[in-house]
Amino acid sequence: MKKSIFFLILICLSNMAKADWPVGKKRLMITPSFSYFYTSRVFDSTGKIRGSANGDQFIAKTLGIYGIAGMSRRLDLVFNIPISNITAKNIYVKETKTGIGDAMLGFAYHTPSNNLKSFFTMKALVILPVYSNVSAPYMGYGSKGARVAANYSFSPKKRSFAVIEGAYVRYFDDKDGPNQYSLDLTYGKELSNGFLLSFSYNHLSSVSDNKSFSTNLNINKDFMVGKVSCAFGKKVSRTITPYIQTFYTLYGRNAGQGFGGSLFVALKIP
Repeated sequence: MKKSIFFLILICLSNMAKADWPVGKKRLMITPSFSYFYTSRVFDSTGKIRGSANGDQFIAKTLGIYGIAGMSRRLDLVFNIPISNITAKNIYVKETKTGIGDAMLGFAYHTPSNNLKSFFTMKALVILPVYSNVSAPYMGYGSKGARVAANYSFSPKKRSFAVIEGAYVRYFDDKDGPNQYSLDLTYGKELSNGFLLSFSYNHLSSVSDNKSFSTNLNINKDFMVGKVSCAFGKKVSRTITPYIQTFYTLYGRNAGQGFGGSLFVALKIP
């Protein structure tokens, strides 16, 4: 579940600024963020929502730094560093941990259309766990991995953008993976006076031979989850755009059913 939270945040941040277009050679975009996720119910193996007799709750608070550095007119360096505080508790016990989660580093290559109104983008990133799972609650799988993705971003109407992205993630250190597949759809529109509004849908399927389920949601490997989000921003200058975002879990299997929100600021340098 922690993985689905992490990738939802990453995808929303990467799609919000201006579709998924290149930032430009020798330019940098930094997006600091704070996000919150809460769940006290889960989708069971059949997709039905159920509570816990022991009052299980899972809370994740994350400070993140997402960045894009322009290496050329088409090639960008992409990185993300999350610092999370996670809490798993019930009526008997409360476990809390704070630390750096799964850092990501890689490249995005953009191929523009002839009129520069759309882009096809390929991404390849490595996943590096900057922690050790020696005590609960766990920050993640504690496994190295890789993420490859492809998306098409375009302007369906004036002053708007849309992004369609598919991605595949593989964790290598354990024979049961997992393998993860995601589909993300985003539509955004620039309103009057520099205001921006966007809507996103995210579906994530995690597949593994390990079918076990734990209320410590971080260690589940075989699950499925679908979420929607809405973000509202205001361009205060050419280089600064703050956003507020909410997201909600629509459906799932062996996953937490919850809600959350985030605050983030897109900073363009120069």
